[in-house]
Amino acid sequence: MKGYFPKVRLSAALLLILSMVTSTGAVSYAQAPYVGYNYSSKGETIPAPVAYKPDRVISGTAAGTGSFNQPKDIFVSQDRQIYIADTGNSRIVVLNERFEYIREVSEFDHSGRTDTFQAPSGIYVTENKDMYVADTENHRVVHLDDAGKLVQIIESPESEILIDNFVFLPLKVAVDKAKRVYVVAQGTFDGIMEFDGDGKFTGFTGTNRVRFNMADYFWKMIATQAQRDRMRLFIPTEYTNLDLDENGFIYTTNSDANTAVPIKRLNPTGIDVLRREGYWVPSGDLKFLPVGEHSGPSLFTDIAVGNSGMYSALDVKRGKIFTYDWDGNLLYIFGKMGEQVGTFQTPSAIDYLGDSILVLDRALNHITVFHETPIGRLINQAVKGHFKGDDELSAELWNRVVEYDANYEIAYIGISKALLRKGLNKEATEYAKLGMDKGNYSKVFKRHRKDVLREHLGSILSLSIAVIAGIIIQRTIKRKRRKTYHA
Repeated sequence: MKGYFPKVRLSAALLLILSMVTSTGAVSYAQAPYVGYNYSSKGETIPAPVAYKPDRVISGTAAGTGSFNQPKDIFVSQDRQIYIADTGNSRIVVLNERFEYIREVSEFDHSGRTDTFQAPSGIYVTENKDMYVADTENHRVVHLDDAGKLVQIIESPESEILIDNFVFLPLKVAVDKAKRVYVVAQGTFDGIMEFDGDGKFTGFTGTNRVRFNMADYFWKMIATQAQRDRMRLFIPTEYTNLDLDENGFIYTTNSDANTAVPIKRLNPTGIDVLRREGYWVPSGDLKFLPVGEHSGPSLFTDIAVGNSGMYSALDVKRGKIFTYDWDGNLLYIFGKMGEQVGTFQTPSAIDYLGDSILVLDRALNHITVFHETPIGRLINQAVKGHFKGDDELSAELWNRVVEYDANYEIAYIGISKALLRKGLNKEATEYAKLGMDKGNYSKVFKRHRKDVLREHLGSILSLSIAVIAGIIIQRTIKRKRRKTYHA
């Protein structure tokens, strides 16, 4: 009996943990399985509090829909339903915001016969809940209504601007409010394919420019035809994913790890208008190993656009999530590749569920749910406050962020901008200096200098007049003395 009670207590503890996992598919984490960091204005890596940490992991089994198989895309609709392109199972799974099974779509009626998906890789849901599926292996985009009824099928387009042996392999899809359909297709280097509301191919948008260095260009000029044939072709890079903001602008990521602009925001004419006003261009990690496993620049596989101009890009190389504000300031970094729960093996897609962030892992066949930490919440609320024009609230929140992390330079910029709008130019100058914000510092310093001149103009003029009068009087006295002396 002496050893019985400890065994009972141990068994009870194991059962409690097991029941937590099996009943909800969720595990709570006291600490994040990664170290927080950010980059300073000088590009140095600095420790930072973790802004998001994994809250739980959702498998297909836990959600009541059977195991996922190589899922490649996730989309959260406006009514907070979660759509998963379960590629290996050739189906679309729909969950509610509590990650409970609602339904799955694997077949639909097509002119009186049952049709099915074949390895769907992308999913997009419109405001009225129409579903667009990048049905990759069937070489088409399928448009279904909310009831699952077929509306339209966009099949391989025919156009003079497409190559003769073009094979339509849609990977990702998005639809704007004008019902234009944007498709990222495999092996397409001319840009994002655009279709009108009737499914007619209208051309490409946002073509990536060809990049080459001068050495390659020189050798290509002097090489023989046989050598040129063996050299790498100068061709644009492919897009890897896309998302739309509330104004219909297209945020994109591409497959070129060496590009200077891995993230773009395309306007309706395909021009990149992403704001890059931060310390560094939005490009993920600034510091990385040149060789070895996980070496080289970040490689983004997906991007999610939130509200208030914030967006998060998913780095498939090192399993990082980089979140930026409207101006392109890097707000925080989190995530990691690894074997621990809450880390990734092959992160494939990302989206927002309110303030939570969902990351789909196609190798682990599950969704990891990340929740804000206290400082993450403060940063998000401060950014939203500034975006909405509530600078007083924003400044208050930024001050609380600084209490957590005195090295968080962006907070000082936020405080400076709020003070500037309130006309407190002297204080704004001091905070702009702390935030190492040269552009803003120059602007607020000019205003502060005008304030100083305006404030002391009367005294300066009085003093100048007194000095001039003194000089005149002194010279007059000297002249009179000289006249008296000579007389």
